Amino acid sequence: MTGTNQHQQPVQHAIDAADHAMLQAQDAQHKLQVAIGEANPQGIQSAQAALVQAHQQVKQAQEQLATFDNEQFGQQIQQTYEQLNQAAQDIDANQEKFHTPKQIR
Repeated sequence: MTGTNQHQQPVQHAIDAADHAMLQAQDAQHKLQVAIGEANPQGIQSAQAALVQAHQQVKQAQEQLATFDNEQFGQQIQQTYEQLNQAAQDIDANQEKFHTPKQIR
């Protein structure tokens, strides 16, 4: 039983990292929406930087999940991977939706 638990730890760690990345993505998207609503250029820039960082974390989590044997952990990994894909698409949509001008006065 101990061997099974130890074998599942890396998978659980990858899933936890994926959940964390998705939460960061949601938080960054929310910050962007608030900053846009307030017409706050500094807040928008900060939120866009948070989106870039969240996007990187989502990609890293996807790569980490891709290293595990889908036969053994299949459904849980697949579901998490699909959620990560959706998070990445949401980030991309938010980044495309609003660009700050090159110079903010």
